[in-house]
Amino acid sequence: MSTSLLRGLRALEMLGSEALGVSEIARRLGVDKAGVSRMLGQLHAEGWVLRTGSRYVLGERALAVLPPDAAEVRRRATLMVDELHAQTGRTAIVLRLAGTGAQPIASRSASRGEAAALEPDEPFEHLWSTAGGIALIAQLPDPALEALLAVDPWPVYSPAAPGDADAVRAHVQHVRAGGTAEERSWTVPGLGCSALPWPVPPSGLPHAVLVLGPADELDHDAELVRRALQACVRAH
Repeated sequence: MSTSLLRGLRALEMLGSEALGVSEIARRLGVDKAGVSRMLGQLHAEGWVLRTGSRYVLGERALAVLPPDAAEVRRRATLMVDELHAQTGRTAIVLRLAGTGAQPIASRSASRGEAAALEPDEPFEHLWSTAGGIALIAQLPDPALEALLAVDPWPVYSPAAPGDADAVRAHVQHVRAGGTAEERSWTVPGLGCSALPWPVPPSGLPHAVLVLGPADELDHDAELVRRALQACVRAH
């Protein structure tokens, strides 16, 4: 078996449990970042990995060979995004916590070109910089949450994004009290997102379901989106 193939398999194995950036993958593999970037580019082109923010996660082809328990969760997640898309006409995604990042396990886009349009101009690193991430970390115990908030200096993604740890804590408390995580132009100008935690007892990992779309349209349909999210979480 070739060295490059072994490195690709090792990278996929690592990404099965957490989202990682190029530098960390290169460090663990003991190779230069340029080589890892080329390898990830090839894996991305073939659908084995996906870039989310500043990190990479498993792509559609890798998710298709998940073990039975994880495959069943993904099947349920696929039903959820199909229902949410039908009810709201918007992009719907289910995420699971992957280390200190997020792994999309099912998605349904409102249009073909929308996925590319959702990518921020500047990659984001922290889970709390998106509504989906807020819905994930709201399910963590307080010590784990505080570890994620121990960031100095605090990055400024946009004027609308949480400006400090207290702002994130307020969002988390709102979600823990049963509210919906709401994002408007935090990492992508004009993008809105509404998200809820999705408890999945067999997996033991935090999951979240979210709806994405133009911020002004989500504001207009905010109640419809919230009801659709709540109904899907209760049903699945």
